[in-house]
Amino acid sequence: MLTALGLADITLTGLLVSLDAALASAVLLTAFALMVYVLTHNVYSGVGRAFTALMAFVTVVYIGDVAVINSVGEDGSAFWLRFQWLGIAFVPAAYLHLSQALLRSVNRRAPGGAVTVAAGYAIGVGLLALTLLSDLLVQDGVYLGSAAHLRAGPLFWLFALYFAATTVLGAVNIAMARQSTVTRDSRRRLTYLALSFAAPALGVFPFLIVAGLPGQGAAWLVHLLSSVGSSAVMVMLVVMGYSVAFYGVLAPERVVKQEFTQYLLRGPLVGVGVLMVMRAVPQSITVLGLRRGAFLTFAVVGVVVLLQVLISLAQPLVDRFAYRQDRSEVEWLRELERRLLTTTDFRQVLENILIEACDLTRARGAFVAALPPGDIGELKVQSSVGSAAQVPELPEVAAWLQARASAWGDEAEEGLLAADDALEQADGWLVSLHERAGGAPVGVLGWSGGMAPAALDEEELTVLDVLVSRASAAIEDMRLQRQVFSALRQLLPEIDSVQRLRKGGSYGGAQAMLANPVLSPEFPSLVRSALRNYWGSTQLRESPLLQLRVVRAAMQENGGNPVRALRAVLVHAIEALRPPGERTRSAEWDLYNVLEMKYVQGMRAKDIARNLALSESDFYRKQRVAVKEMARVLADMEIRAGETDS
Repeated sequence: MLTALGLADITLTGLLVSLDAALASAVLLTAFALMVYVLTHNVYSGVGRAFTALMAFVTVVYIGDVAVINSVGEDGSAFWLRFQWLGIAFVPAAYLHLSQALLRSVNRRAPGGAVTVAAGYAIGVGLLALTLLSDLLVQDGVYLGSAAHLRAGPLFWLFALYFAATTVLGAVNIAMARQSTVTRDSRRRLTYLALSFAAPALGVFPFLIVAGLPGQGAAWLVHLLSSVGSSAVMVMLVVMGYSVAFYGVLAPERVVKQEFTQYLLRGPLVGVGVLMVMRAVPQSITVLGLRRGAFLTFAVVGVVVLLQVLISLAQPLVDRFAYRQDRSEVEWLRELERRLLTTTDFRQVLENILIEACDLTRARGAFVAALPPGDIGELKVQSSVGSAAQVPELPEVAAWLQARASAWGDEAEEGLLAADDALEQADGWLVSLHERAGGAPVGVLGWSGGMAPAALDEEELTVLDVLVSRASAAIEDMRLQRQVFSALRQLLPEIDSVQRLRKGGSYGGAQAMLANPVLSPEFPSLVRSALRNYWGSTQLRESPLLQLRVVRAAMQENGGNPVRALRAVLVHAIEALRPPGERTRSAEWDLYNVLEMKYVQGMRAKDIARNLALSESDFYRKQRVAVKEMARVLADMEIRAGETDS
């Protein structure tokens, strides 16, 4: 049987060589995928750019590693062994680059600063030149098939010390960055980075140059150790990539987790699966009369399809791991995404319902008309098919809809349309549409000619009831969606403000979050704290709002006094909320009056509430709204100040 399949000559060494090549290819794919992901998602972050450089050099090394395993002859092996040094020579500099970027992200000065990183890359250029142009660093070595390696030159031990020193220094920098973090999430991510930081060094350092081969017959041991190391490196690279994915991104942690997880599952995981299948199929195999190429085509297609299905089936388990605390909310958001309809989707859904209704009642045409939310107003046609009758004037059906709304709850439990649910018109029929909960009317479904509901048998009436329910649900979903979109439109200016700040020269990533409080999610709380301490000079001297550009600009007009400048900016923001015209006690003046009386005049809450004819609960509610509006005004002032400086 093995002979028929072409497997009779497979040895332990051959299996380990194939496994080593497959795992090296998997590490290559993982490093390249992480480089692309971080480059496209974290390009505004210094940490992201440094990690991208590190992954690029790791990718180059593993390209050479895979090529050496699969190369034919000494010339091919020698070329690819030296090619690897395009990455090996620069990995120490990339380590320094990444670790110093992490230090800067927590607002700590990195030892040596940018000069050290530049020197590291310059040394990398020198090491590459020594490798390609001389034998001082490495020399022609041993070419025992897949276990080929170079020999150490006179200066190799100096390189090994440099490599180890930069790796240790990078680890020390990460430890310093971890100690400087102020949030639990940042500390956790830096812990992940610290635990996986050695992965690139373990993956790219040419250990065989140091150790050599224990003997020609021990190639299997080399490949076994290499396979174990590649597996560990691949896992650690993923952990590193996950930790870096949060830098320079203002999206919620849930969104970052979701994007990163889906990217790994749909991209690198599927790619690794395909690589494993390709490496597992021997060159000489024949299956059911098919040569390797034909069989491999079917196998690869099958693996891709099956992995996509398995990933979809495993999604609940992935969600349980990734979103332990917010699993129910994540499920609700996905359900909302599935139910979101574009205007064209909405009309097509209604058209499908109307086509079925026409077929069921033998009507010439049909339509769905919706009412405005919350009131019995003008009916508006949402969709129609065939030769539909004109929508009747509302006065003719308003009283009927109101009556159906009050009786709908009891009759809906029967599961079928009641006789009073249909209203006969001159040339057709109308059926009332109701909310699923509460029974409020949402519109009507009508058809021209055709059969009356009473003429339908029980089975047909059940189908009509389903169509009516679907039409009602579609109108309800569209209403809900419009409310969601309306809320999002109100948030867009704030989102745009954050993005504009993020793209500014000195506002980027985690460093900008520390440098400018506008980017902090606690900004409204900082504004409220500054307002509470409006007349307290000592407390205002410690306010993070003093870092705002608009405050620094105001110092010129306030004698260089930062506290006075901050007060002036706060007053300016309050005045920006003042409505035009003479001051009154009307509702449109409430936000301005609450802020001005409470914080500038220093009045008590009870006195302000009595003065404005508000209850205390209403006063505190308006105060919260007013502070948020004032924070928005301050953010806009800061943006304008940044644009002026640039």
